[in-house]
Amino acid sequence: MAIKENSWGHSALAATAKSANGVKISRDRSALLTGVFLHCCALAFYYFSVLHIDYHKTDLLDLGPYPDAVEYFAQANAILKKGAPAIQIGYEKLPSRYPPGYPLLTVPWLGFLPHHGILAPFRTNQTVGLLLLIGSFAFYFSIGRPIAGGLATLLLATQPAFISFSRSSMSDLSGAAAAVLAFALVYFGLRRERRWPIYCAAIVLGLSLCIRPQLLFMSPLLLAMALFPARVSWPKWLTHCCLVLVVFGAGSAPYFIFNTFEFGDPLKTGYDFWVPAWSETGQLFSFRNVPRQLVMIWSEITGSWDQFRVANLFGTGTYVVPAYICLSALGLFFVRLTRFEISAFLAGTTYFIATLTYAFVDGRFYLPIGFLLVALAVLPAEWAVSQALKLRFSISLVAVLMIFLLSCIGFPSQSGFKPKRNRSQAWDALQYANNKERSPRYEAQQEFSRFFRDAPGLVLSDIDPPYLNVLLPKAFVAAPIDNQHNYCYSRLWHYGNAEATRLVQSGLDHATPVYALLLPSKHDDQDVQRLPSIQGYSWRRNEKSSTRAVIMTLTKSASAPTLNSPSGPVGMIAP
Repeated sequence: MAIKENSWGHSALAATAKSANGVKISRDRSALLTGVFLHCCALAFYYFSVLHIDYHKTDLLDLGPYPDAVEYFAQANAILKKGAPAIQIGYEKLPSRYPPGYPLLTVPWLGFLPHHGILAPFRTNQTVGLLLLIGSFAFYFSIGRPIAGGLATLLLATQPAFISFSRSSMSDLSGAAAAVLAFALVYFGLRRERRWPIYCAAIVLGLSLCIRPQLLFMSPLLLAMALFPARVSWPKWLTHCCLVLVVFGAGSAPYFIFNTFEFGDPLKTGYDFWVPAWSETGQLFSFRNVPRQLVMIWSEITGSWDQFRVANLFGTGTYVVPAYICLSALGLFFVRLTRFEISAFLAGTTYFIATLTYAFVDGRFYLPIGFLLVALAVLPAEWAVSQALKLRFSISLVAVLMIFLLSCIGFPSQSGFKPKRNRSQAWDALQYANNKERSPRYEAQQEFSRFFRDAPGLVLSDIDPPYLNVLLPKAFVAAPIDNQHNYCYSRLWHYGNAEATRLVQSGLDHATPVYALLLPSKHDDQDVQRLPSIQGYSWRRNEKSSTRAVIMTLTKSASAPTLNSPSGPVGMIAP
């Protein structure tokens, strides 16, 4: 009898264990399917809001804002063709004000995209955005949290800042992606007690300075090496702490070496060459900038901004929505303070404070922080979805799911300029391409090239010269009309009315055709009057002019004497 009872008890226990194991497998399968479904929703939204855009039907090909995107594009072409980053104004090759890291990322696209790779910056950011989404899901999946992976990719994909800069021609997305990668590597290093991922993070952070120098303030993340859990001797621990700094220094060396060769000082940048007043005032990083930054941040959090910003060029103008900030704040209650959290919070706080003192006020400089907040925002959302799958409903669960839903659809928020209230960011992101106009600068140079590609010459234009010198046929050379251009603040290089006149005279001396390419406007007569006045020659509107481009040609007057002008090269370097 006792044997039967023991046998029956053993069978009951086995059945109970089998049932529990079956429930666990069922829950794991539900979690996996839920995570994959959410991830697919994120990818579908990304496709229709970013990848599906036909850029030729938008004004994005103008490569705004100026001169940022134009110089990135010009540098990439110079790297591909000449092996070194530069921009061209007239016949001169000059340094850019921006580091060459992002242009280097666009170079692989230039080789097989048509028309000098005008779409290369956009394809680069589209690819970076897609890799961020896939990598985020893979990260959470690898640590056994597929639901968090799906929620994270959906939160990231529906962030208005992420969407806007995934279809931009700017370096901000690449810089933020580098920061996210560094944080992920440090997390893996601490979680799996391996030092090599932390060393890799040091290399990534170092190299990222070539994309966005401000990422230097993320370097406190490397404190993780000092917090590494493995028990080793003091000398070995100190060796690793010093070695990670050496690796970070080696990774950042290309940035400082480039500055030394280009500007004669590792701490000087293109801003010192082109706009020295900004660095000389000592206000580039100052606590006097904090009030303006706080006003901008508060207007973003409350959805009440009213100033035009870079995000308006590539999207709705909004960076984050109030619901996302609220969800991130809730995530703080789910955080367990570990070694990774200590180093991550220290790095994020340092970067935030440094950006808070920055002279330039724009939400895009906080992009790395916005992306990293996904890790916080996903915590309450993961808890709510997990409870819902277990059919354990409560008021707090419904509240969290509602905030998550509002964050994903981006409501309520502002869109456009002047901004309109009570908009859905998700809906506006899908409608974005339908509301854009054609690219006036791109179409103007295209119209000019179509008629004059077989008669190369000198082109004076109110379009940025580095832009034209890449897109116009090779034998053309573009320069500004006068001193009203984006490169007029340098003390080391000068181009004004006198330089424009000498450049034109030099072209005439060498029997080079001289053109003017102007954007159509209500003030065409005033724009024509800005053109250099050359004795014995006159500017005439070409018959090929249209609503897309105003084309002028410099022709010799009928009764004009032969022009005698000084020969020799046109010098534009200030003494």
